[in-house]
Amino acid sequence: MFLLGLVVLSLGQWIYGQKSIGQESNAVKLEISASLLDGQTFRGMFVEADSTKCRMMVANAQRDLLANEIGFLKLGASLSKDRMPTEVVLLDGSKAFGKLLTGKSSGWRLEDGRPEALVIPAKTIRAARLKDLPATLEPNWQAAIIEPAESDAVIVMRGNESLERINGIIVQVQETSVSFELDGEPIEIPLEKLAGLIWFQRPLERIQPTIEIVSSNHSVWLAESFSTSKDSLELKTQLNQTVSLPLSSIVSIDYSTANIRWLSDLEVLESIGNKSLDFKGKIASLDLAMAPRFVSEQGTLPSDVSSKEKDLYFPGPGRFTFRVPEGFQSFQAQIVRTDDGSQRTNLTIEIWQDDNRLSQQSLPYDVDSVDVNLPVPSGKKVQLRVVCNSKLMVGTEVQWKQPRLKR
Repeated sequence: MFLLGLVVLSLGQWIYGQKSIGQESNAVKLEISASLLDGQTFRGMFVEADSTKCRMMVANAQRDLLANEIGFLKLGASLSKDRMPTEVVLLDGSKAFGKLLTGKSSGWRLEDGRPEALVIPAKTIRAARLKDLPATLEPNWQAAIIEPAESDAVIVMRGNESLERINGIIVQVQETSVSFELDGEPIEIPLEKLAGLIWFQRPLERIQPTIEIVSSNHSVWLAESFSTSKDSLELKTQLNQTVSLPLSSIVSIDYSTANIRWLSDLEVLESIGNKSLDFKGKIASLDLAMAPRFVSEQGTLPSDVSSKEKDLYFPGPGRFTFRVPEGFQSFQAQIVRTDDGSQRTNLTIEIWQDDNRLSQQSLPYDVDSVDVNLPVPSGKKVQLRVVCNSKLMVGTEVQWKQPRLKR
């Protein structure tokens, strides 16, 4: 009898032990692939991660990986096929997607499909696109974000053909309309007429290296620090914003962004193209067409293309200005001619820091590309220039392939 009791007890322990293990596994069971900067790849089960390390089980053995040796982690979630229509761009470069943005200058709320709305602190939003735009209007929206201004603005849809910027003060965003102050007069604008909103904000004075965290709803968070618990990931941005995400919704954690920053993730301070002909008046559409802008392999850039797939396209001679984040000291890119015809022009590629020319390279008409690997001053404004002495400007298109900054 005693022996039978032991057998029953042991069987019960085995059953409940298995159940306990299974329950714990359901909470933390997460397959993970870790790609290291040296090219090695490990696959196993996720245990925990934070800004300094990742812990995983590989072939029943625990393996700890340090942040400075990790390229990126691929977790179990995938990007959703249907992306929510509202895209909020924050001052630090983070992007959050949701169904609806509401609030006023004291704070914002983004309905992103979770039981509780995402709380966004005041004075942290740079822009909000309120609906999906036709591909033909994507460059217009990007240009509106970087256009120098001294006030808030609403971007009005003119059918599917154009966008119009109207400067004023954004007072409040409601479920169906935006309270807007135009020349001192309050007006209500229906959301259905708007492509997006742009806030006049001071840029961050110091942009520190961050870790890029992508969630299944296409949101991209640039985390100053983060940690994981049993079923969630808690992150903090440089805007002192804390965000909690379900661990099951994490698509990837890119540690390499703490060592590499893609130029497309930085705030554009200036983007101006040189026109081949002089006009008496300002032609906005021509200025837009000639301004340097980011594109993908397919040409016009869809908003869900990853940062490393964005090239800086110069339609012709012009200049593009950005600020080097603190801690980064090297700029790298390959400048490639994009024309496939026989007509080409001699170009000069220059990089400036204020009035100091950091580098100058020739791109002769019979050369396809040149490489740039240049020390740059951390925290300073840097300007990229494509210079042409010919007035015809035929065959002057170039792309800066994967322009990036390294620590």
